[in-house]
Amino acid sequence: MTPADTRAETLVAWLHRLEHAHAATITYPETKSLTIHVLGADHREGNSGAATFEVFRAFTEHVAARTRLTSLQLVLVGPNVSRTLHLDEFTQQCSVPVSDNGEATTCDVRIRYFVGSFEASFQDKAQVWKPDLVVCFNAGIWGYNEWLPAIQLVLKDVQVPLLVTSYNADEAGDDEDVLDEMKLGEWLWRPEKNPWGATTPRATNNADAKVLKENDYWMCLTGSSHA
Repeated sequence: MTPADTRAETLVAWLHRLEHAHAATITYPETKSLTIHVLGADHREGNSGAATFEVFRAFTEHVAARTRLTSLQLVLVGPNVSRTLHLDEFTQQCSVPVSDNGEATTCDVRIRYFVGSFEASFQDKAQVWKPDLVVCFNAGIWGYNEWLPAIQLVLKDVQVPLLVTSYNADEAGDDEDVLDEMKLGEWLWRPEKNPWGATTPRATNNADAKVLKENDYWMCLTGSSHA
C-alpha cells in the first residue's frame, strides 16, 4: 500500500467496519448523504479540488458503487491547508460503470476547505456542513495541545465517530493515552495495526530514528451520546 493510496483505502475499511460492527453509531445510511471532516489536512490531501478528488478517488468510487449513498461531502480543515483554498468548494460527479451497455452508479462529490482550527470552522453555523464522521490522519495528538479543543468538540458536542491514525505503534499508544485522559466518548476499537496503512516508510529525520509509515495504526471512538 503506497502513501498515496492509504487515505482512501483506510476510509473504505472504516466505513465497512462501522456499518457492519458499529451500526448503532452512524446515521448517514438513512439520509443517503455522508459528510466527512478531515482534520489536520495539508498538501498530502491535495492542493486543489482536482488533486483532492484524486487522493480520495478510490473512496468516492466505493461510495458510488458499493453503498446506497448519493452524495459525499469532504471538508478539509487545518492550519496547513493552502491559504489559496480557504472556503473554496469543488464539485465533481463520481461515476462507476456497472454494465457493458453504459449503465453506471453515481455519487455527487463536494469538497470544501477551511484554513484554521476545527473549532473556528464551526463558528459560522450557517456555513457548516455538519459531519457524520471525523478523521485525523497521522495526527500526533500526543504532541500538540492544539488538538484537544477539536477532539472535545467532536466527541462531546458533535458526537460522531472519530478515527485517529498514527505513524507507528509507539505514537498510537501515546495518542491513546491522551484520549483516555480526556475521558470523552466510547472506544469502538483501541489502537490496532491498520491493514490499509502504507507499507513504504516515510522519508524523515526524526530524532529517535523510528520508522514512520502513513496511517500505520488506527483507533476509533464515538461521541458521548453513544457511550
